[in-house]
Amino acid sequence: MVYNPKYFHDDELWQLRPKRKAINIYTTEEGLKIGMFQGSRGQFPNIDYVVKILKLGLQERLIPPPHSFWVVDLMMKIVDHRKEVIEILEFYTNYYNNLQPFNTPIERENYQLETVDYITVKYSNINQPHTLSINYVAIIIELFCKNEKRNAGAYMFRDLLQTLLRYAKNEVDYMTVIIASQPGFR
Repeated sequence: MVYNPKYFHDDELWQLRPKRKAINIYTTEEGLKIGMFQGSRGQFPNIDYVVKILKLGLQERLIPPPHSFWVVDLMMKIVDHRKEVIEILEFYTNYYNNLQPFNTPIERENYQLETVDYITVKYSNINQPHTLSINYVAIIIELFCKNEKRNAGAYMFRDLLQTLLRYAKNEVDYMTVIIASQPGFR
């Protein structure tokens, strides 16, 4: 697997501005690198983090993944696997409601993903050609759940999970989900 060496070298993922090494790196089944980088927002900026991804390829750039990546991916999977997508969204809604956020930078640095192996194995049958793997979706959802839960009053991600679940159950339309996935939507 070949990545842009500006961002990935010596088994480390780097952002360029400000120059920082990823706190944690996860590699998806399809070879995407997902990094947790030091953030600066919320009531606990020393624990905050920003998620960024790097695709395979020498010209690819490190980017923050928009919510539309995982949202649209699950919407596509609903066509053939509605029951499974509902189960996944219910699982992560419950996970979000019950998880404990990081309390220290050391907890964050030593973090081991809690849900990804379970979701990846149980729902590998819903992977489709030319879409993201359920492995990617699980990593991204878990990391966003964990980060948002640290900040009191933050609920955009939780609301997006709930809106997508309502869509999977035919309770809201496509446009409602896409609008909810846009930055700044409340």
